[in-house]
Amino acid sequence: MRRCGRQGAAAAFLYLFFDSMKTKFLVGLALAASVSAAAAVEIPQGASPQVSLGGTLYGKHCVVCHGVNGRDAVTFPRPIWGPGQDIKKFQNAKGLVEYLQMLMPFDDPAKINDAEKTAIAAFMLVKNGDLPPSANLPLGGNASPIK
Repeated sequence: MRRCGRQGAAAAFLYLFFDSMKTKFLVGLALAASVSAAAAVEIPQGASPQVSLGGTLYGKHCVVCHGVNGRDAVTFPRPIWGPGQDIKKFQNAKGLVEYLQMLMPFDDPAKINDAEKTAIAAFMLVKNGDLPPSANLPLGGNASPIK
């Protein structure tokens, strides 16, 4: 029996990690496909066109992994807005948009353009209480702090 050593162990760990992520993603896709129209994302009353678009896009591209309410999803159970949220690590709207530009959506970051990612960030920041529903972010975000 051949020993794999440190490099082999690291490669095995990475394979299992990414295989696990792929499985979670596929389970999320299957669950999202079964979500009814009644589970639509709630657009805040008085939302700007940008925030409304962001909510629609969130429902189309983000619910699969993050859930309708930004929490308790199978593939990403940590909340992304509200109590215990994860988005505060980006510190401001610009940091959040930059992250979305680089890595989201997980299956293909290029399928959503920068204006759409800015709209999704605006929607998320409204849901987190950092922006009023009538707000608009400039393309790429700004220094609006995330609480």
